[in-house]
Amino acid sequence: MSRNPLYTEVFNLKISKQQKQTLEKLKSRNIKVSSFVRKAIAEKIKRDYAELQEKPKKEYNPFD
Repeated sequence: MSRNPLYTEVFNLKISKQQKQTLEKLKSRNIKVSSFVRKAIAEKIKRDYAELQEKPKKEYNPFD
């Protein structure tokens, strides 16, 4: 019985030199960078969830 892979999508992004150095420091301290980035993204989405939702468009009603 095989399990479905948990992470199947790839997203490439550019980061600054300082950000790369910081991630390398984390790696040197035995912190899994991929897990760290995934948790940071999840936290940011959770925090900004209300703003990310599509807002209903207000229809113009000339009789209001």
